[in-house]
Amino acid sequence: MNLISEGRKALIARLGIINPAQGFNTDAGSRVHSGWVNEIIKDQNASYPLIVVQRSKGLAPTPGPASLKTSPGFFVVGAVSVGVDYEDALDDLELDILRCLIPEENRYPKWLPIGVMGIKFGEPEQFPAGDGLSAATVLIPVYLPTIIPKN
Repeated sequence: MNLISEGRKALIARLGIINPAQGFNTDAGSRVHSGWVNEIIKDQNASYPLIVVQRSKGLAPTPGPASLKTSPGFFVVGAVSVGVDYEDALDDLELDILRCLIPEENRYPKWLPIGVMGIKFGEPEQFPAGDGLSAATVLIPVYLPTIIPKN
């Protein structure tokens, strides 16, 4: 079992719960992708809002007893089509992503596999459409602290 891959898959599955029936503002959970955001957004058939989980730089690993603690990094990128009031739509999507991933205080997130110890966040940042992209985006860096046992 590869805990890095399992953590990524769990993150994608968790984001899939975002829909109004679950109390969220958007239905972006029905359009969660893994890959490179620029390729997915440039696809002419892309529907919005959407979420892309893209691998990013992780945090430095630290050694432990017969293990290594690493924190693989991912960009969770939300995208909305550009139009009237797209700023509000982007704010709604950012809020949905953050609310979906909020860990319960002092509790292990049940949606993560055993060995992935939780979730950490970087600073969210919004970007207007441009540079060849037809959508406005919000980028939320996340890290999944993971204990890798020695073979």
